[in-house]
Amino acid sequence: MELLDKQSIWQVRNSYLGVYVHFPYCFKKCDYCDFYSEGIGASPANDEKSLFQSYKKEILERKTHFPEISKRTIDTVFFGGGTPSKASSNNWKQLLDFLRSEFDFAEDTEISIEVNPEDLNSELLDEYFKIGINRVNVGVQTFSPEGLEFLGRHYDANRYGSLVEVLKNSPIKRVGIDLMYGIPGVSKDSFYRDLNIFLEAGLPHLSLYSLTLEKGTKYSRDVADKKKGEPEENIQSEILTNLPMLLKEYGYNWYEVSNYAKPGFESKHNLKYWTYEPYLGIGPGAHGMIEGQRYGNPRNSSLYQKKQTNTKYEPTDPTTELSLTLFRLFSPFRYLDFIDSYLDGNAKTKYMRTIEGWEKKGYCTIVAGVFQWKQEALLLLDDLILEISL
Repeated sequence: MELLDKQSIWQVRNSYLGVYVHFPYCFKKCDYCDFYSEGIGASPANDEKSLFQSYKKEILERKTHFPEISKRTIDTVFFGGGTPSKASSNNWKQLLDFLRSEFDFAEDTEISIEVNPEDLNSELLDEYFKIGINRVNVGVQTFSPEGLEFLGRHYDANRYGSLVEVLKNSPIKRVGIDLMYGIPGVSKDSFYRDLNIFLEAGLPHLSLYSLTLEKGTKYSRDVADKKKGEPEENIQSEILTNLPMLLKEYGYNWYEVSNYAKPGFESKHNLKYWTYEPYLGIGPGAHGMIEGQRYGNPRNSSLYQKKQTNTKYEPTDPTTELSLTLFRLFSPFRYLDFIDSYLDGNAKTKYMRTIEGWEKKGYCTIVAGVFQWKQEALLLLDDLILEISL
């Protein structure tokens, strides 16, 4: 099994804690985005100071709800949104200082922030580096002006034109970008040209997504009203199946359906979601999973700051959740460890029987308790996962 020598093998690792903080404001909300966010233009948010105080308040209250998390060590922090690069670096620094005062941090804690191209410059990256942020992810999506307009994105041609050089010279070396394909009016050749720019730059992490119709978004309403076309599914399928071999030639490991990384540069925080690890979700619209309990915050910034912290917790169902997350990984993982740690007898039997069936059909390999999908499973993945989750 060649890949086992080249890729990390993921395993159960639930003694650490991740922290996700949601900053809900953007210059403009993109038409396709289904995350909670509000477009407020170029100016800072009026309630930024209050919002960061509410983050601290929620962190303290979650600790009272789950006293055991005080004993956990934080090994990932992720500032997402929205557009967290819209908030001041000083506020992020103060929040990091607060987290360090409340929790132990691992020596190699990954601290990530999402950045929009419009905010990206060398000075900002220097500020982030100085306050301890060590991973940056930039939501590029496409260089095509037609594509950006279709997506409803705010677009600054100068910043898009300089972002590769800025990232190549960044003091922060854990750098990733998001690209999207299947945008109506944007050819597959255009997508590959964009991708090639980043391959030649050697950026260590690439998230390559197909455009999807998400219920409740402006894009979905525009499609229903025949104002815009649906995603280009034929192009999406072709690109999706071509990417693994193409990226392998450039030294990237394919570790999740849409994510590729140079060895050691995987997103540790996102791996928590896929390997059923606990994490705090802080901020309006954020979700968390602690001690086998899930919760979600209101998708309203004003309400989040005014109301008591949500105490509605729902027990997780590992039988379903593992199937929907763990089996999105295309890098190898110790499936027996996950099954033994989280599932009861009946669920274990079903998982084992289903996985053995996949192996017989040639969709995966199983070696010494380590599971790995073959590429043949890619286009069937949703149906295969359904087999194990029902």
